[in-house]
Amino acid sequence: MRKQMPDQTDLQSHTPNPLYKQVGRKLHERVIQYAKPDQKLPSLRQVSERFDISLSTAQSAYQYLIDQGLVVVRPRSGYYLPKQVVPSTLQPQIPAANPAAERVNVSELMIHMLSLSRQKPVINLGTAVPEPGLLPLEALAKIQRQISRKPQWAYGGYSPVGGEPLLQQALSQHLQQREVHCTPEQLLITNGCTEALRIALGECTRPGDVVAIESPTYFTILQQLESLGLKALEVPTSPETGIDLDHLASMMSAIRVDACVVNPVGHNPLGFVMPEVQKKALIELCYRHGTRLIEDVIYLDLSYTDYHVRSLRSLDTYGIVSQCGSFSKSLSPALRVGWLLPAEDTHSATARKFLNNVSVSTPCQLSIAYMLEQGLYQKSVRKNAAQHKNRVHQTREWVLRYFPEGTRVSLPQAGFVLWIELPEPFKAISLHERALEKGVMFLPGDVFSPTSDLYSRYLRINCCACPEEEVLEGIKRIGRCF
Repeated sequence: MRKQMPDQTDLQSHTPNPLYKQVGRKLHERVIQYAKPDQKLPSLRQVSERFDISLSTAQSAYQYLIDQGLVVVRPRSGYYLPKQVVPSTLQPQIPAANPAAERVNVSELMIHMLSLSRQKPVINLGTAVPEPGLLPLEALAKIQRQISRKPQWAYGGYSPVGGEPLLQQALSQHLQQREVHCTPEQLLITNGCTEALRIALGECTRPGDVVAIESPTYFTILQQLESLGLKALEVPTSPETGIDLDHLASMMSAIRVDACVVNPVGHNPLGFVMPEVQKKALIELCYRHGTRLIEDVIYLDLSYTDYHVRSLRSLDTYGIVSQCGSFSKSLSPALRVGWLLPAEDTHSATARKFLNNVSVSTPCQLSIAYMLEQGLYQKSVRKNAAQHKNRVHQTREWVLRYFPEGTRVSLPQAGFVLWIELPEPFKAISLHERALEKGVMFLPGDVFSPTSDLYSRYLRINCCACPEEEVLEGIKRIGRCF
């Protein structure tokens, strides 16, 4: 019988994660998540041979899984899956949304939530940015040192309003790999995705207009609607397939919907990747009703399963989709560089950009251009997506272990946040207050909807906000608040 070759796929020696943790995660991915409750798992010797590691490392890998509640050990018998395992498909339920289009008022609550976290040191699981250790900061710093050697070029004046030509060219080529075909001049470089979204909304709406949004939705979208004087029409959104197209079609038949804003890949906070058939149907629906479609693709490069997930813009044959993106989640939040690919001519959007803040930092634009040109960005996001997937699945297990029975948790396909539904009678706002007292912060669901109390039993947690040991400690502290 032929001897099985050791499985060392993706095991890395030069990484912050010890070898036993890498092996533990691979065991979870390839064995544990497919095993049945109370099933016996491979022995230490089998694990040792499979991964070509020592018996002590194999034992440490199992101990790592035991500490997370994923494995139990039985004396003189071996390692087993626990007898009771919470079904992995227990996704949050989405309540019925407000059928009327309403003015938005969330900024005051959002500012209050964020200010509370600054009053004392906390484990911050609220802000949706990855910890520095998961970003390619060393490569970025090396690029920036190269740029600083040309101070006249990088620091001597404003960039063009539309953006640095070098970045426009590199980004255009990158998007073409995503089947989004545009010229460099069509791309407007912005101060993050937030400015791109604001300009896109300003191009197709006026104060008092109705904008359809996913429910729940990212609070920054709500803040932009509020500041522009727009009305929000909430549409129930599945954590698996995205915005409810039947509901949206019904509302479009009843009232004028001027724009629709969606986050189809790595939705924040649900984490789904909208199926391609749903994307095409959404485009058709908006086209029939004369509704402009704006997509936020900030997590497009961070999909777990397929680097070539299609965006709405890549499927748009009618010219109605404006695409907003950013490098804040995938490269560095400090750079504050995003882009807008408008549905129509770029000149009007560029004029709005000029009125906002003239241009974007030249050194920051050049840094990203070099990262794209040299392939460093592309290599980094592929690695990051795998890391996010591991951390998200791991944190999900912790939440189901330490939170009350009846808790439901999303199963993301991209990004690094979890959307959690608490069982009755728990409320996220009061839990938020108790958790802050224990030194941990998350965001309650109330800030993800313009409708009061719609998501009062929901919360969002960032699984990659800090080292995994701190995330686990944060989950345990929240668990002690129930």
